[in-house]
Amino acid sequence: MLNGGAVGSRSVARRIAPLTAALALVAGVALFVALRDRAAHPPETSLPTIVIGGSPRSEGCLLCHATTRGLGEAHRTIGCSTCHEGDPTARDKEAAHQGMEVVTGALSRVDRTCGQGACHAVEAARVRTSMMARVPGILAVDRFAFGERPTPDSEQDDVLPSLDPDEDPRSPAESHARQLCATCHLGARKELRGDLGFAARGGGCTACHLSAPTLREGPGDGPLHPDVNADVSERRCEGCHGRSGRVSLSYRGLVELEPHDPRVTGTLADGRPMAHASADVHASAGLGCIDCHTERELMGDGQEHRHAEQAIDVACEDCHLATPRTSPPDPDREDVAVRLRASWARRGLPALSSTPIHTRAGTPLVRTDLPSLSLLRASDGERRAIAQAKPVAYHSIHGHERLTCSACHAAWAPRCKSCHTRFDPNGSAIDGLSSQPVRGRWEETAGGNGYGPPLLAVGASGRIEPFIEGMLATIENTQQGTVTRTLYAPLDPHTTGKARGCASCHAPASAEEPYPTTGRTTRTGARLLDANERARVLRVGRCLECHPGYDDAIYVDFPTSHERVRRHAAPRCKGTAGE
Repeated sequence: MLNGGAVGSRSVARRIAPLTAALALVAGVALFVALRDRAAHPPETSLPTIVIGGSPRSEGCLLCHATTRGLGEAHRTIGCSTCHEGDPTARDKEAAHQGMEVVTGALSRVDRTCGQGACHAVEAARVRTSMMARVPGILAVDRFAFGERPTPDSEQDDVLPSLDPDEDPRSPAESHARQLCATCHLGARKELRGDLGFAARGGGCTACHLSAPTLREGPGDGPLHPDVNADVSERRCEGCHGRSGRVSLSYRGLVELEPHDPRVTGTLADGRPMAHASADVHASAGLGCIDCHTERELMGDGQEHRHAEQAIDVACEDCHLATPRTSPPDPDREDVAVRLRASWARRGLPALSSTPIHTRAGTPLVRTDLPSLSLLRASDGERRAIAQAKPVAYHSIHGHERLTCSACHAAWAPRCKSCHTRFDPNGSAIDGLSSQPVRGRWEETAGGNGYGPPLLAVGASGRIEPFIEGMLATIENTQQGTVTRTLYAPLDPHTTGKARGCASCHAPASAEEPYPTTGRTTRTGARLLDANERARVLRVGRCLECHPGYDDAIYVDFPTSHERVRRHAAPRCKGTAGE
């Protein structure tokens, strides 16, 4: 029995051994998996933490994204969920990504991202009042042009964010604006990532503040993330400002033309035919958009303006007739200046002046230096001298006090002599507010994209300034049937150069150029020159052949000089011809 029992025990042992080994293997694998998962997904207490506004919080996103590179010093320590939302306490990818915003910065959610209390709450509140977010003038002028309203003044229901994207447009003008204009307003959602150039539309904060990755911290092997900073590239402006007034094109000396125009020399990045003209002198000096335009113009000043020109914070005179500030400092403007200086310092650029030039409204132009009358270029910190306007005759001559700087110094402007707008009820389009396809399509056919000297008219401020054809159009299928409109719109074309010659204003080849006689303007208070004003301007042209200089004595008091000639001129004086 003992021998048999021993043999039986060995037999059982032989049968059990493989099972035991298998169990041990399974246990080993289970232990390995557990240890691996524990390393990949540590217990709750070991989640990485970040500190926002002095308060620590878990940031499970860093379990996977800790090696991400490219964010600069200002944002690289705040984790992922601060901007992209999602669930930072989750350990599972799908759970962590629930509610995540891949393209962050949308104004509809900005209070939970860029505008949360510890970050940019003040800026987020102001940007909602900005012209780029509200764009009330576009819809108001559209309604005026379509004959739906007697004036171009905006009202509350002209503010695009106030419209319900899920409701149908209430009028043809609203439908037209939602299809052709609404995609540019800052509140529109941006779905595509990256620098989209002319295709860029909307996007809230990241419409402007995304930059190429910053790699000053050294090499690494993690994925790249765009930087988010105040170094706003001019390319960020192209998507919206390369159309309509086309100021971003004009600034660089680019003109959109018709395909058959013999002056066409190439195409823009989005395929539009183009040619070259003179660039703005500021562009030729290497300056970008943010070298002149302040954050209060772009991000709002807390006030609700009707049209873009009312939100302008900086004027030519601020830099080119620079004077010491006389008003007390504005705390809000100075606080923003502190943030901008900090951003500048993080880029390792030259120290900024403690005595900058201020705008008339009191905004410090932080990269300027009043004592040396110079500017540090936004792109690289290179210093540029700021020329001062000279006390020459043409600046002080009688009658020129009504002119804005751009009335003389805008070398050219985009001009479109006519257009045709019609509604195709059987077509399809994308509604810019809802981003959804809709039945019915507005189609615009240009009738002569080109360029030439700006028109001149009286702006809402009472001064003479550049205008262009705002709409010389026939609009079909409106509530009023077919509408024909002749409208002129104010525009600073951003083509600053040498002052236009006397003859271009006082002895033009056609009186309609630059002074149109029929039509209306797209601003309340603005108007075309009346017959008496045009006659006075053109009267000077009779004298130019013999008195071409601004400093000629007859122009010191031209009305008196003209009256003296009219009464007592010798026959050789051409100034009396036709009188």
